[in-house]
Amino acid sequence: MVTGTSRKPTTRVFALSDIHVDMQQNMAWLQALSPVDYTDATLILAGDVSDNLATLREALTCVRSKFAQVFFVPGNHELWVRSKEYAHSITKFWHIVQLCDALGIYTRPAKVGEGAGDTGVWIVPLFAWYVQPEEGQGSLFVAKKGEDPTLQMWSDKYFTVWPPLAAGMTIADYFLSLNEAHLAQTYDAPVISFSHFLPRMELIFSTTEERRAADVLLQDRHPRFNFSRVAGCVGIETQIRRLGSVVHVYGHQHRNRNRLIDGVRYVSHCLGYPHERQQGLMRGAVDGPALIWETQMEKRS
Repeated sequence: MVTGTSRKPTTRVFALSDIHVDMQQNMAWLQALSPVDYTDATLILAGDVSDNLATLREALTCVRSKFAQVFFVPGNHELWVRSKEYAHSITKFWHIVQLCDALGIYTRPAKVGEGAGDTGVWIVPLFAWYVQPEEGQGSLFVAKKGEDPTLQMWSDKYFTVWPPLAAGMTIADYFLSLNEAHLAQTYDAPVISFSHFLPRMELIFSTTEERRAADVLLQDRHPRFNFSRVAGCVGIETQIRRLGSVVHVYGHQHRNRNRLIDGVRYVSHCLGYPHERQQGLMRGAVDGPALIWETQMEKRS
């Protein structure tokens, strides 16, 4: 009898965000993902799928049929209220959480890949929003010459509706507070966290190496728009560090990054809009979700 040792993957986690399936080309891309390549894998879907709930349901049902587990947090687009169906964006948020529960999609921490010699990995969703500079501490704001501080071109300004909150509480505070129970939990395996919004200011800006790898002339096509006003908040980073995450996945900016900063790997893998891909701004997006975690076990034969 011949014996040998081979290795096979036991836990695979993929990342994806900002798929914007309201665009027919993006929905077709999603539906064309292999029905067999990911059946043992986990997908982290970090927001901005669709503000239309019927379309959101269709997209979530699609990915749920292709992956063993799917984790999701709403992005800013999901919380747009463009009809009278919801009184405000927080009501819609909780409806989306309930929709995910009904579809078997995780919006709360869960451990995947445990068993058969694999200790698994915890996936921890972090609800979040951005802090604008006028709201006080915690913003990722960096001043930009010639910007429009009123954000007239920013759709959230028109499509999100918020109820009165407790005195001194921002929208970001509200969503971050929903994560507190997860932060107090004990995790017995590595933690991968994810949010839609950015947790660190430096992630907004491309490095020299990233610009060189993109092989595209990056131009500021919206000189009056300052993304840092709506990028994210420091509170997300604080929660990442409290969790002890080894990887954090985020989206929102439509720029794909993979950086190791102070012991945490930050990954953004957005599909983005078709015209952005044509401009070379989302390198690697059309190849499929990004593999961000893989563990292996020995198998003897």
